[in-house]
Amino acid sequence: MKVTSPLVEESTYQASLLQWYRDKALGQRLTQQLSEALNEALEQVFGYHMVVTGADIGLEFSRIGKTQRLFRLATRANPDQPFQAVVGASSELPFATDSLDALVLCHTLNTSPLPHEVLRECQRVLMPNGHLFIISFNPFSFWGAGNSLKRRLTRRRSQVVGVSARRLSDWLSLLGFSHGEPQYFANLSPLRAGRLGRIMDWFDRTLVRNNMPTGAAYLLHARKRVAAHLDIGVKSSSRPRLISIPLGKTQEGVPVPRQINRSQPDGAEGT
Repeated sequence: MKVTSPLVEESTYQASLLQWYRDKALGQRLTQQLSEALNEALEQVFGYHMVVTGADIGLEFSRIGKTQRLFRLATRANPDQPFQAVVGASSELPFATDSLDALVLCHTLNTSPLPHEVLRECQRVLMPNGHLFIISFNPFSFWGAGNSLKRRLTRRRSQVVGVSARRLSDWLSLLGFSHGEPQYFANLSPLRAGRLGRIMDWFDRTLVRNNMPTGAAYLLHARKRVAAHLDIGVKSSSRPRLISIPLGKTQEGVPVPRQINRSQPDGAEGT
């Protein structure tokens, strides 16, 4: 049996995801729609420090948001990063407790072998009232259902696993987060130019505007509501070296996502 560390697995899966976003028309549509949504969502975030984890899917974080310092969690050193890179695994974030104003997870839960530990670490390092933005594949989308059927027919194991919005909501509630309604994007893959392509583009924009839960991916905004982190049973000697950074300003007066109770189908499938 081949055993790999979470850091190695994340690096492999993120590279595969990066290629999908670059080569596939649906990935390019997702990048555009997610960029617009994050640009609007991060207008609410003021403070000193924000960290981006997960795959580099082409989102230009250096141009959005109002935090003074922006870090990128990387699985390996990369001198071409436009902002400061910190090497580490998302399940063991190398940041001090209650030290970050905002975290953005770019498909981190889809590529990490330890998604629950990732969320626990987010709860630990975020300041009280800190912002958490999660981008995840939707297993109940048109695209997700098609991929699931293809895998069943070919018996191919998926490297990237989708997480339903309802399951993610349950995880966040257990960790003391409040959250708003997920925003769904990229319901249909773009077609070639022509009348049919224009009709499909209009249909996709209509589905996104009405936030239909059939989009290939979704963005969920959550806020940390407790200060104390949970003990996940990891010895301190096994954790990476913590990076001490000063606490940011308080988040008083920042809009809070509306808590929702809307029922959605549960479950998770590979994407």
